[in-house]
Amino acid sequence: MRSRRGVVAFAAGLAVGCSLACATTSGSHRAAQDRERAEKHYAVALASFHNGMFEDAKLQLNRALAADLEHADSHYLLGVIRLQAGKSILDAVERDVCLRDEAADRQRIRADDLHREAHESFAAAADHYPEQSAGRGRAYNSMAVVSLHFQRLERAQSEAKRALAVEFYSERYSAYANLGWAYYVGGDLVGAVTELRQSVMVNPDFCVGRYRLARAYLDYGMPEAALEEIQRVVQDARCPIQDAYRVQGVASQRTGLDAEAKAAFESCMQAAPRSCLASTCRDLL
Repeated sequence: MRSRRGVVAFAAGLAVGCSLACATTSGSHRAAQDRERAEKHYAVALASFHNGMFEDAKLQLNRALAADLEHADSHYLLGVIRLQAGKSILDAVERDVCLRDEAADRQRIRADDLHREAHESFAAAADHYPEQSAGRGRAYNSMAVVSLHFQRLERAQSEAKRALAVEFYSERYSAYANLGWAYYVGGDLVGAVTELRQSVMVNPDFCVGRYRLARAYLDYGMPEAALEEIQRVVQDARCPIQDAYRVQGVASQRTGLDAEAKAAFESCMQAAPRSCLASTCRDLL
């Protein structure tokens, strides 16, 4: 028969084992509850975002991250909101009205701050998405967008390449376009044309890729190819890129189509008459 001391030791062992197992179970249950709360707040935030209620969306995203700091979708959507807010400021001082005063400079600084915050959010999202998930690829590519804004070209190239390395990232055409643009801004026209061709090959309807490819062709000394690409952009109502008209005008000039160039520059001015780019097109005209 088991001694009293043995029974006590056995019972104590059971108690210790139970405490460890129960603590693990309790911790897992709590983590699952936190995750569920985060998902609910994220769902509300996403609906608010699509309805243009950005402040409410940010409030819900902060609540989601308070519940689960590793909620990747919340980090990503917060980055999107910050990025859009920064771009809206730049549109207000450069596209809607070309402002060159101290107040506009401060607004540009604020836009840069929002872009930095967006990059931080995208980086956090990338850290918390599963390794080969589409979300991780999307986060890396969005980081590249911000890096291009600051002309941190090596970082942008690295981030775009990391997006392309993600197996299940489906919007690869966008990453190719960002990689190509990083090469273009850095003066590597061969690299730019290579990646931008790949972008429009993967998605022929991606007008941003075609616009960038046209610019690369123009600087590469291929105005006819540039004109062919840019005409597809300006004829696409889904792709309102004001600078496309400027590119069309320059490409037309270089191919001897003066009347077409004049019409393109006029379209550039009409697209946003008070923008900084309109002044450039007016000078070219």
